[in-house]
Amino acid sequence: MTTYKTLLTERADKILTVTLNRPEKLNALSATLLAELRALFAEVAYDPEVSVVVIKASGKAFTVGYDLNESEWLISQYPANYDGKVDLDRDRQDILGLVDHWVQLWKFPKPIIAQVQGLCLSGGGELLAICDMVVAGEDAQFGHPAGRDLGIPPTVFMWPMLIGMRKTRELLYTAKLIGAVEAERLGLVNQVSPREALDQQTRELALDVAKTPSNHLAILKSATNRFYENMGMFASWQSGAELDAIFHQSPAYIAFFKLVKEQGMRAALDNRRKLYG
Repeated sequence: MTTYKTLLTERADKILTVTLNRPEKLNALSATLLAELRALFAEVAYDPEVSVVVIKASGKAFTVGYDLNESEWLISQYPANYDGKVDLDRDRQDILGLVDHWVQLWKFPKPIIAQVQGLCLSGGGELLAICDMVVAGEDAQFGHPAGRDLGIPPTVFMWPMLIGMRKTRELLYTAKLIGAVEAERLGLVNQVSPREALDQQTRELALDVAKTPSNHLAILKSATNRFYENMGMFASWQSGAELDAIFHQSPAYIAFFKLVKEQGMRAALDNRRKLYG
């Protein structure tokens, strides 16, 4: 199997365990990480020795969302390099490319189980959205603090379908975080585990799933995916990309990256905390 810069991999009992391995960056989703994740999924999509994929993360957080630093920015225009607004149409096309990334992972034919500890924020919710099941440690927290000033996730994490419209609006409008127990109650995660038992509980679920023949798993996954797709999921994701590009024209977005340019990322993040808590 290929060696990756930002991912660790391990195979056992027809389970491929993929570990996001940027603990020093709280596993922020960089351009490199997402490209490697997509390449890995393509590598094992039809591997008969892999029935289930588990995605976990090293360190204290699952992921804090998309990497905001220029060197790992996901799209072609880094806002801090512009005096004012980025080009709207180019931004829109870039974000549609990000949507295509999630569409391809959504279509991955094998079950994906996310194992979440600590923070799972903003863009991390998009990774969670393409997973089939989620096991969360008791310390897990979920939310989209970037909704205050940095944009919306094109997939809106599939929250309207997964947890309902009213709770989705509450979480987006307030940028509040919710814990693992509430996330399970809402249907965002399948199981909550004591932190010390998280690895074992996730493995037990993956082993149980792996008992089902892999061709049957592919059919079952396709059948359940189709319900969401028939409700217009892909069209909604594309619309989300366009609305995100419009968000990026806002004064708050421009002000954040102006501060990044003038004083650095830490100052911009500190100012966000002062403004929004």
